[in-house]
Amino acid sequence: MRPDLSDITVQSEFDPALFSNHEGPLVSLYMTTHRHAPENRQDPIRYKNLVTEAKNLFELNYDRKDYESVLAQLDLLEAYRDADVWTHAKDGLAVLASNSKTTVYHLDYPVDEFVSITDKFHVKPLIRNFQFGSHYYLLAIDENGFELFEGDFHSIEKLEMPDGVETEFRKAFDDYTNSLSGMNGHQGSHSPTYHRYGDKSNVDEKDTAEHFRYAAKTVEDHFAKFRSCPIMLVGLPENQAIFRQVAAMPTLLNESIDKPVESMDEKELLERAVRIIEGIQETRIRERLGRFGDEAVQGRASADPREIGHALAERKVETLFVEQDKLIPGSFDPETGSLSYGADMLDASDDLTDDLAQATYAQGGDVFVLPHDRMPAETGVAALYRY
Repeated sequence: MRPDLSDITVQSEFDPALFSNHEGPLVSLYMTTHRHAPENRQDPIRYKNLVTEAKNLFELNYDRKDYESVLAQLDLLEAYRDADVWTHAKDGLAVLASNSKTTVYHLDYPVDEFVSITDKFHVKPLIRNFQFGSHYYLLAIDENGFELFEGDFHSIEKLEMPDGVETEFRKAFDDYTNSLSGMNGHQGSHSPTYHRYGDKSNVDEKDTAEHFRYAAKTVEDHFAKFRSCPIMLVGLPENQAIFRQVAAMPTLLNESIDKPVESMDEKELLERAVRIIEGIQETRIRERLGRFGDEAVQGRASADPREIGHALAERKVETLFVEQDKLIPGSFDPETGSLSYGADMLDASDDLTDDLAQATYAQGGDVFVLPHDRMPAETGVAALYRY
């Protein structure tokens, strides 16, 4: 059966489990792309050149019947120049293809051109792209309603709610009346009017808490990805304090933007969000790198790939650091923890650092892809253990 566009999906979230049950041969293709014309017009051409490189590798190493379907999918992606993969390009592109499906990721940073064909996907550039905070969500709240935004380091986009979901409290609650909904562009006083209780000073906070509880539940019910991505509140401190009392969101950040969303343009909102996320990322990396020396002396950390492999088999790796541009030819068996080293240093198809990173992610550990000068050891990998 010839593939069609339904076999190609564009994903915005990274889950290594998606790539663990595919039968080879598997193609991993990475390239730099461009957000705007005229540079982006050349992107499909560069992609076609990489597909030609993949074809040559297939012809050298596989029987045609083993790769016809995956090759047809790669060709299809290039042929549809108006497909989402090209019209919504960012700074990089990842294409992971098997004989049954192709998954595409838009990356927030440029990547070196890279093609591998093996029995495992190469995902280290993806891990770098989806490190903590690379994608985040902004939940803007005030007394009148809430708005939801998705962001990265370059842009912020307002998310639409599913049909039937109200974001204005005056529409969601029958006993709520208000002459202004500041978040939604109405004019008038910011003080809502209630008709349920006699004491106005008590009514405001009690009803606001109920409304914010509704906002939190709405987000959690309809946006499952919130369970794994950081959420940042946007709004006045007094409203944020009430929201935090009633919302139990595990990824809700302590850091926030203490300003009404309607008082900022998109540029200011993005700059404030990115500044917070970058600060959190740097704090997390520094804290864990700072622990490495003492933990290694006590046997709770290691930069030996074989020791890390055994620790992964015992499910005790808390954090893994992998060197951004270092490839270690070889493979890793996550069941036994054993490593086997490859002989060809030019062969990036099987990369131990990539295998160890995937195994850490699959066990719920954190992975940080760092440049050489920030790594705590020269081996290309280093790990902190859970206990």
